[in-house]
Amino acid sequence: MKNYNNFDAIAKEHKKLYKSGKTWIAATLMTVGLAGGAMLSGTTTANADEVTPVQSAGTIQTNQKATDTELANAQSDAQKQQSTIDSANTQLKDQQNQLSEAQGQQSSAQQELDQAKQAQQAATQNDPAVKQAQADVKQAQQQVDNQQQVVNDAQTVVNNDAKNVQSISDAATQASQAVDQAKQAATDAINQAVAQQANEAQNKIDQLESQGKVQASQNLDNQINNVNGQVTDVQNDVNNTNSKINDLQGQVKDLQDQEKHAQTDPNIVSINGKIVDLSKSLLENAVRNNLWDPNDENNIFSDDIYVMPDSDLDKPYDFHPLTDEELKEQEKEEQENKKLLLKNWKTVNALYYQEDIVNPRTGMTDAQKQELAIMLMTQINNIRIQRGLKPFTMTEQKYQQAQVRASQRSANGLDHNDDDILFAFGRDQYENLGYISNDNANLSWTVDGQDIENGDLDYNGPAPTSCGGIASDTNAPVTMLDLLNNADRTLSQMFNADANSDWGHRENFLEDTGDLNYDAAFGFHYSYDTNTNSYLYILTFDYDGPARNNTPNMMDRVAQYQAMGPTTGNDHIVDNSSKINDLNNQISNLQNTLSSQTSKLQSLQSQLQNLQAQKSNVQFDLSLLNSDQQTEYNNAKETLAAVNNWKQAQLSNLDSNNNVQDALNKLSSAKSNLESAKQIQSEDEAKLQQVKDGLTGLNQVLVTKQSALDTAEQKANASTNQAVKDVQAKLDTINGKIADLQNAIATTKATISNAQAQLDKDNQKIADIKNNQKPAKPDTGKDEGNKGTTTPSEPSKGDDQKDHQTTPIKPSKPSDGNKDNVTPTDPSKDDSKGSETTNPTIPIQPTTPAQPDTGNASISSQAGHKPATSDNGSEVSDNNTTKPTIVLPTTDKENGSAVSGAQGQNTTMTREQYKAQQAKLPQTGNNDSKAVIALGVLAGMFGFGLVTKGKKEF
Repeated sequence: MKNYNNFDAIAKEHKKLYKSGKTWIAATLMTVGLAGGAMLSGTTTANADEVTPVQSAGTIQTNQKATDTELANAQSDAQKQQSTIDSANTQLKDQQNQLSEAQGQQSSAQQELDQAKQAQQAATQNDPAVKQAQADVKQAQQQVDNQQQVVNDAQTVVNNDAKNVQSISDAATQASQAVDQAKQAATDAINQAVAQQANEAQNKIDQLESQGKVQASQNLDNQINNVNGQVTDVQNDVNNTNSKINDLQGQVKDLQDQEKHAQTDPNIVSINGKIVDLSKSLLENAVRNNLWDPNDENNIFSDDIYVMPDSDLDKPYDFHPLTDEELKEQEKEEQENKKLLLKNWKTVNALYYQEDIVNPRTGMTDAQKQELAIMLMTQINNIRIQRGLKPFTMTEQKYQQAQVRASQRSANGLDHNDDDILFAFGRDQYENLGYISNDNANLSWTVDGQDIENGDLDYNGPAPTSCGGIASDTNAPVTMLDLLNNADRTLSQMFNADANSDWGHRENFLEDTGDLNYDAAFGFHYSYDTNTNSYLYILTFDYDGPARNNTPNMMDRVAQYQAMGPTTGNDHIVDNSSKINDLNNQISNLQNTLSSQTSKLQSLQSQLQNLQAQKSNVQFDLSLLNSDQQTEYNNAKETLAAVNNWKQAQLSNLDSNNNVQDALNKLSSAKSNLESAKQIQSEDEAKLQQVKDGLTGLNQVLVTKQSALDTAEQKANASTNQAVKDVQAKLDTINGKIADLQNAIATTKATISNAQAQLDKDNQKIADIKNNQKPAKPDTGKDEGNKGTTTPSEPSKGDDQKDHQTTPIKPSKPSDGNKDNVTPTDPSKDDSKGSETTNPTIPIQPTTPAQPDTGNASISSQAGHKPATSDNGSEVSDNNTTKPTIVLPTTDKENGSAVSGAQGQNTTMTREQYKAQQAKLPQTGNNDSKAVIALGVLAGMFGFGLVTKGKKEF
């Protein structure tokens, strides 16, 4: 906040209008002049030719007596607003005076701080202890410098040693290369000596081997022709067997058709004595109808899972490739499985497409989950019984707890979360976690190459002649048999491919429980997998010991189904199963024959391929040569071996060669010189380290001396430090007071601005009321001025004086001492006080008080932030090339206005024009405070003089 702006604000706010009869008198309060003089006598210097626009005072319009309550209220409120403005202006004056005084105290305190710091510095320089400590530091520094030179000299010696070692090392390398060259020359001489004899022997060997390969090729041709004939005969046998099989399969189809047409129960599917009741669950059909009986060769699916022997656990999952015999056995097993599917195709088709279907949207029902858990536990128990282990029980309570566990988020993430396990079971558990796919099966049935529609129980054609196996079919329904097979694959991995889990899953299934039957349960939860965009089941298996509840054992359901006996259809069902079984036995025998024939055919074809491969790469066989050729071949071999042995012996004794021996001697001498140079280098490096250690000790002494100097300086400063702190605290207090005053001034100005705005509104309201009460006079063509009310003009804003602003210089921080500190200077005085052409020097007043350095970044230094201007935006510009524009109120004589300064139009002129018009104005900047106060009084009186010129009768 700048003091000369404060004076402008006071001058603007202390205008009042008084009514005396019919004459309006504009009076400038005498207190305004006195306040202005007091403000100008502070730290601010103002020039007479610097004119600031004057803010018009609020005017209370009372030229006409109120005729109604509304007018009276408006006038009353206007008077209240004027009173608020006057009171606030008085308060503003007092606050600005306090600010001026505080800023003077700030300058004085800053000078005291500078003097205290100078005294502090002088005390340090003249202290004897400090001088002695400085001398000690200087001596220690000289010792360090001398020792550093010794270190540098030792380092030079070490550097020269390194160069010498490198030079000798290069010579040793050259000597080593010379040894290699000598050995190569001796090797070349040995090779040349045996080359002719070795070449002759090798040529004879190559000639005889070529003759032997020709004979071997002829023998292979004879064998290939013989095997080709055998392949043709066996192929004919295979074709005949296939024809017989097709005939018998046709007979089987006819018998099956008789059964199908006679069947009346739609839920019964029967073939080869195997019955599937579609109205029953998969578990009930499996148990009651022996669909998984291990003793029945026609069983549809297995009641156990293959478990790899314990002896193979330390081997990889596919630890050895299958041999040819194992591949054949595997292929044979696949063919047998396909035969079984073909043999029982009706029941298989029903189980995979119509029996116990699972809802694809909701997944298994609880009843289906129970029976899948029983089937899986049956398979696990069969494996345990085979190993002599006690089977698991599965109580209903344990089963329900397992379902809760499967539905938990941690189970979905395959996380054995202890808290979730305790929540589900009430105690810790042995646990396996996994996923079960929701894939379904696709059975590829064909009759003589024509596909049969899957799941069509109304199919009346012949029995399928081939089966392409089981694969996934997205269009087929998901049955319980599909889920059982999918779950078996998951359990199989836990048994046989669990090395990454250290076989923990396998051990949980095969835990030795001694003589106790531990209570275990499977849990299932249907979930959508976002990774594969498909549904799957979360599988859990948990146990912790014998059953701790009295709920029934769900595994007893298997015995209950067995006691019910097999399911049967009604009396009208035709059963040709015996005849069909006989025909199928014949077909099976023929298929075995066909398999043997096919195997023989494949063996012959493989033999033929091997012979053809041998012919394409014929190998030498010595036995195919005659006796003379064999003798000649053996002699050439012996000669070549003898030559190579002699050559190898010579190469093994290359060091005995004279040239090589000479090169080796030189190499030995070079290595000896290198070792000597390295020894000297090592000794010099030890000396260098010794002098470096000495330098380190001297540096420590220097640090100690420097510390003593610091201590002496602190003691010397002790008497002056408190003085500096006291003055700094005083300056900080003054700065805080200045900041508080600036905030208070801003608040007071806001109060004045708000009251002035309300006063303008009240005056406008009074004028509107009076205009409505008194009709307007007809236009006479004469300008009669403003005979109605006089409304105060809008105060001029600081933005209109942008050309007169000066960016203030930010004050220095107290912690910086006298460095770059800017303090206000007294105006320069001229001997010729009456001169009107000499302008005083305006001191640069800081906009904010100097603050101690707190180490925090100021907001004005932040990126993108622009420093704020003063409240009215009127700051002195440092641009000396721009001439200011002076705005003065006109006298309004041409329109008869009663108020010249507050209500008249503004007149704009340059500084030179204003000086020419007001040539006799006094220079206020070169006078002392008393003269400035007198000038304020004169300005007040001058205001009264202007009144007579603006008076007008109306």
